[in-house]
Amino acid sequence: MSSTLSVSQLVIGSAPDSFQLDELAALYHGQAERDTRDYVRSWICPSCKKEYKPIENILVDLPPYECKDCGLKNDAVYDWKISKTIFNKVSLDFKIYDQANKRHCTLYAVAAVVDVSRRVEAAKRGILAATPLDVIEMVTVYSDLTGLIFGLEPPEKLYKEYDNAPFVLETFKSPGIPLMIGPYDEMVKKDSADPIPRLRIKSYFSVDASNVPMVTRLLASGYPLVASIRTGCLFEYLKGDQYYYSKREAVLPRRTAENELHSVAVIGCGLASKNNKPEIFYSVRDSKGIEAHSHYQKRNFGGDFYAWSSDVIDLWGLYLA
Repeated sequence: MSSTLSVSQLVIGSAPDSFQLDELAALYHGQAERDTRDYVRSWICPSCKKEYKPIENILVDLPPYECKDCGLKNDAVYDWKISKTIFNKVSLDFKIYDQANKRHCTLYAVAAVVDVSRRVEAAKRGILAATPLDVIEMVTVYSDLTGLIFGLEPPEKLYKEYDNAPFVLETFKSPGIPLMIGPYDEMVKKDSADPIPRLRIKSYFSVDASNVPMVTRLLASGYPLVASIRTGCLFEYLKGDQYYYSKREAVLPRRTAENELHSVAVIGCGLASKNNKPEIFYSVRDSKGIEAHSHYQKRNFGGDFYAWSSDVIDLWGLYLA
């Protein structure tokens, strides 16, 4: 890979389509053991009187999104996320990362998505995969392979002049993300053991944020996503499992305290009322530590919050090698 990675070198793949997700659901739905709440009620459109069956997925079955004839949206309330799912007797919960005061949110969001993805793949075989990832090394690798300082990239070097997520995904297709395995790391440095195992990204894809039904299906099929949201000065005061109302101005490359894009990992979805209208929201895991979005029911710990689907700017998913 060139030391000056550019937009022209990005190789963006294709996201799974609805037919592929149907095949995955058919393969695992009857075989895998799931300990999660399925929203299995059929929905009858009040306008057309047409009945819609629940949408089957690997991890959870979801309510129909809307009537295909008249477009009326289903207002059935639900709330689900991967971290609360047990699949084949394996918990899919994962670490809350902490980027500290550094501008490394995209890096940590990608690491979180990789972490969840490998847990889902392992759980399909009834295996728990929980070895920590060495995110710190990712910062150095990114700078070495792209020639850019992470978090301080010039807008003209980024995707759409503001998004560095595809650069992170492209960068770690080859070297992979190292696993932290304790004392073994020191042995490797002395060339007395096998190389440190790494998780590699096979390919990555962009998801249309406006295609909310597909986004929810991807999540329910075990594909967590990297997302960008606009944050303001009050974001730091957001509590755990609260809804964040993002600013809706056009995306600008220039970043200030009032115009800050923040990358997070999307790990679930649900439906609630926003301004007296039903809207899908996403369960989001932040990367600012276990006390960033404290929750009184969790002894003031927490790292998750809710983001409305209309506030999400970009979405990226990945396949592991």
